[in-house]
Amino acid sequence: MNAMHQQLARIRHTAAAGYSLIELVVAMGITTAIMGATMTAMTHALQANQTALMLTGMNSTLRVGMDLMVRDLLQVGQGLPAGGVIATPSGNNAVQLNLPGPPLQPGVTGGVSTTYKSVAGDVDVSAVSPGPGLGQVVNGVATDMITTLAADSAFDHKSLSVLAADGTSMTVALCQPGDPAGQCTGDISNGGPDDILPGQLFLLTKGTTTALVQVTSVDGGQKAFFAASDSLKLNQPDAALGNITALLATAPTDNPNGQLPPFTPTQATRIRMISYYIDATTPTGAPAAPRLVRRMNNGSGTTGATTFNNKLGTTVAFDVDNLQITYDIANGATNPSGVRMTAADLAPAGTGACAPNPCSVNQIRKVNIVLTGRSHTVLKNSGQYMHNTLTSQVSLRSLAFVDRYRG
Repeated sequence: MNAMHQQLARIRHTAAAGYSLIELVVAMGITTAIMGATMTAMTHALQANQTALMLTGMNSTLRVGMDLMVRDLLQVGQGLPAGGVIATPSGNNAVQLNLPGPPLQPGVTGGVSTTYKSVAGDVDVSAVSPGPGLGQVVNGVATDMITTLAADSAFDHKSLSVLAADGTSMTVALCQPGDPAGQCTGDISNGGPDDILPGQLFLLTKGTTTALVQVTSVDGGQKAFFAASDSLKLNQPDAALGNITALLATAPTDNPNGQLPPFTPTQATRIRMISYYIDATTPTGAPAAPRLVRRMNNGSGTTGATTFNNKLGTTVAFDVDNLQITYDIANGATNPSGVRMTAADLAPAGTGACAPNPCSVNQIRKVNIVLTGRSHTVLKNSGQYMHNTLTSQVSLRSLAFVDRYRG
């Protein structure tokens, strides 16, 4: 009996032994190390995935913005008069034009404080209008803007059947059987690419005389009106020079008998005035992320023809916080590159990049673009935005070459 009791006691003692405290601590340590390494690897993987997604999104929006800018710049100067300049109202009774620009930045040091206007006394507008430092201030840096002009190939050098004697309207010639190709157009109010809409700009040409006007209304047929209330202040019938009144006074006389045909000697070409700039303040009252804005003429909206509004631009790329633009000049002497076109560069004293002569916007042949974007949100590990920059150079072919086939 004693032997049996001793054997059962040993069995019960062995079964109740379990893990020792040391073994438990070692096992917990090993498990913690393995879990820590696993969680660290997962955290790094998640951060890498977040970075990749941010980088992909940022680069995608940058490419979209740059592609649009390059596409528009490739057409700059197309269909414009020789030299790439268009006369604007000037002389007695003329007022400064309203030109597209970014929204104002109240309370921002160095920010946009006034509406962008033409320079007092200017007699024309060029195919390229540089805006060094005229864009909004983002992260303490003054960004650039640019405004360009090009003809719209869908409505290029079309003939008019009537040009009002007071310059307040034009009637576009509707093609009739046997009319010469290119001298007339189809229905301009049927939803086609040659439709005329309020807010659009038209270059009226008679020989070497030109006038740039803005459509304020249409009659639903072939007639477009140019009231003096246009948003860009291009329609100035009382100005002494550079307006539709001066064009009407140029020989030969339009509408000698008011008959159809012959067509009037004045032709009409639709012009696209396109501006690019950074906007970090719209919509008002919301934490707006900086964005690249493309603005045609006065901008989108039903009141664009008569009411100037610098908030009518169209966002083409989000989270773009810097735009810097320089220009390559062909002046026949030093041909400088990377010119900012600042006041010093344009000054008559010639102290800038083209010294000893002043630079001229009419000498611009290439545009150099630096576009910087940021990630949509901050990185979790650093709390900072990720940034990337794209650069491109665009040759303005229509300003460097002459179409000898155009009459």
